[in-house]
Amino acid sequence: MTTPELRLTAVDEEAARLADVLEAHPDASDVTDSGVQGDIVFTAAGSTWVLDFQHGPDGEVFQSTGAPAPADAPAADVLRDVIVPALLAHPAYRAATADDDTLTVHLATGRHYALALSPA
Repeated sequence: MTTPELRLTAVDEEAARLADVLEAHPDASDVTDSGVQGDIVFTAAGSTWVLDFQHGPDGEVFQSTGAPAPADAPAADVLRDVIVPALLAHPAYRAATADDDTLTVHLATGRHYALALSPA
């Protein structure tokens, strides 16, 4: 009997890539899957955090995008100091803008998605 192959969703694939990027960053550690589709748990700045994929206005995670909008409020330190620099160093990401506890990630494919950062 063969086991059926589990197919990853686009969110799972993006979460795996994002986790790899965070694992490679010297200021992030203990990067794991939270057990909820796509969510990522990691340690940075002495605390454990969860990045939670957010659904857009059309109910989908991935949205069509134009130019990234600049953030209009200071971002949480861990977004600004750890996650944004890690993403900007990877060719799959065109931009990452942080506003308080929300991160908007712009992919090189021209789409974007939002993540909410919260303590674990």
